[in-house]
Amino acid sequence: MAHYPHLFSPIKIGNVTWKNRIGSAPAGPAPQTSGFYTEENFAYYEIRAKGGAAVVTRGETLIGHRTDSAHGNLCNLADTTFMATHLQFADIMHQHNALANIEIVHSGARAHPQYTNGEIWGPSYEAVGVYGVPVLEMTEDMMEEVADAFANAAAVVQYAGFDMVMLHAGHGWLLSQFLSPVYNRRKDKYGGSIENRARFPMMVIDRMRKRVGPDFPIEVRMSGDEFMEGGYGLDDGIEFARIIDDHVDLIHVSATSFKDINSGTRMFPSAFLPHGVNAYLAAAIKKAVKSPVATVGAMSDPAKMEAIIANGEADVIYMARQLTADPYFPNKIKQGRYDEVRPCIRCNHCISLDFVPYVPFPAGISECAVNPVYGRELRESLYVPKPLPKKVLIAGGGPGGMQAALKAAEQGHEVILCEKSDHLGGLLGRVLGDIEFKSDLRRFLDYLIRSVHKEKIDLRLNTEVNAELVAELKPDTLICAIGGSSIVPSIPGVDLPHVIQVASLYEEGVVVGEKVVVVGGGIAGAEDGLVLATQGKDVSIIEIRDEIAKDTPVLHLKALMLEFAKYPDNLHTYTNSTVTKITEEGVYYLDQEGEEHFLPADTVVLAVGMKTKQEEVDKLRALKVDNFIVIGDSKKPGKVLEAITSGYFAGKNA
Repeated sequence: MAHYPHLFSPIKIGNVTWKNRIGSAPAGPAPQTSGFYTEENFAYYEIRAKGGAAVVTRGETLIGHRTDSAHGNLCNLADTTFMATHLQFADIMHQHNALANIEIVHSGARAHPQYTNGEIWGPSYEAVGVYGVPVLEMTEDMMEEVADAFANAAAVVQYAGFDMVMLHAGHGWLLSQFLSPVYNRRKDKYGGSIENRARFPMMVIDRMRKRVGPDFPIEVRMSGDEFMEGGYGLDDGIEFARIIDDHVDLIHVSATSFKDINSGTRMFPSAFLPHGVNAYLAAAIKKAVKSPVATVGAMSDPAKMEAIIANGEADVIYMARQLTADPYFPNKIKQGRYDEVRPCIRCNHCISLDFVPYVPFPAGISECAVNPVYGRELRESLYVPKPLPKKVLIAGGGPGGMQAALKAAEQGHEVILCEKSDHLGGLLGRVLGDIEFKSDLRRFLDYLIRSVHKEKIDLRLNTEVNAELVAELKPDTLICAIGGSSIVPSIPGVDLPHVIQVASLYEEGVVVGEKVVVVGGGIAGAEDGLVLATQGKDVSIIEIRDEIAKDTPVLHLKALMLEFAKYPDNLHTYTNSTVTKITEEGVYYLDQEGEEHFLPADTVVLAVGMKTKQEEVDKLRALKVDNFIVIGDSKKPGKVLEAITSGYFAGKNA
């Protein structure tokens, strides 16, 4: 049983699950090379993922508008040259079973003219701004432009594989400037009451939601109280949280504003203030909203953190400085090794450089008084806890489960691999058949199976992982590799006897007619449609998107299309088309112009994708094994690449 059970219980934020209630807050060294992340930057964040944080947030990242930058060396989400940086960050976090988050920001009136060609935008006109140049009052057209830039940035974040996005609406940046009476002196519908001052931030949130859709979590970071003369107080903070409540997935409550350097002692609570001094702000807001709420600020006492979660004052806790002092804090306290934690002394040396007046930070090398490795993570590996031998139970013997078992065994753990069927291989073993162009994939699968048999792995076929087995084995780690299930579309006629799933195509006893319609032209539908065409079947593939096998690597796609071209008489494709009905005689569909067509079919093959077995995953999660890791299609349907990669790192981090 984990120490601090509330702190180490999972929680659903939007459609992602945090494995515990600890998040690594957006902080850390900015990239030093024209916005590109170096290996040193990646190492800084990676060690936090290794240390057990549920989510790791990349700090302040520009949306890519021409007026947004206060610091010239930050990443820019509008510049595609940085895309590899974004993809790599998300991938590294996922390797260590952590979620990837990113804070996006526009500096507003605090932007630096050196990086904006002298053009500074804010909620109200200022003759002399922070850096001595005028601040232009934003018109509605300007607001629309910036809202679109935020939405585009969120879409890039989603595309790059991040699990969520954090919108910075606190600490005195543009959105909080609109909220703050200190900055916002407007007389129109964007000024005055808190409802009016929140109007532009809401425009940004709604524009982001429209771009990323309902399933991608949006977190809003706000200041619960500005703690400065003329700023807004907790009452307005609560009201703003109420306004955004139904539009976001997590409300992250910080405090204060960069407008007043003295308030920085509350943004980064000093040693003169109690641990968790800002938690009451989150607690007050949590009483007023339905969304999960996060708190942040001087969080390093695990007993206090446990109490905050247990008492319902907040749902999750973000940490920055304590994870700077000891990135392994979460894992250490989970294992009851609190005496090994290197404590943060709250000297604020790590962030003091941020407050050099009129100099775009960082103005020097950020360092930690108690952790000499901070900022040198790539070159030094001091204070890494020694791994303890564990009992690792793996549910599912597909490619990902087998790879996880092999890596965990290599780490020296006791590994039990359970597969509920009578053979290893999972869905992949069922769909390969004797297809010639998949023979290499078959050889790879056979290699994995041979390797499992060779290693010191307790293999149990015809065995389902359930509560009884977990109670008997008492594993330290449970890896969920149960795969996914085929999506059954809501189309009239899908339950007719001549309709089959693509995953069942090669099962014994399945008879396929001479006229076949494949519903879904992704890679599975395309490849298996090709196989049927090579057998002389008359095959039609209907795809809702504008291209067959659209998400396939380009060279494989080119090769696949060359194969398609060999069967012009019996392999037909219909893109931008939607199936409306299946009958005993065939399939009805609408083309791009909305005109209905009919295709006769003896057999209809459904190939519309996979979904997670969420109910089964949740049952395994509910068994409360200390270290629960979900991989492969159990986490998110994907390809062999994702299954093998996630399996490898699950085994490594078991």
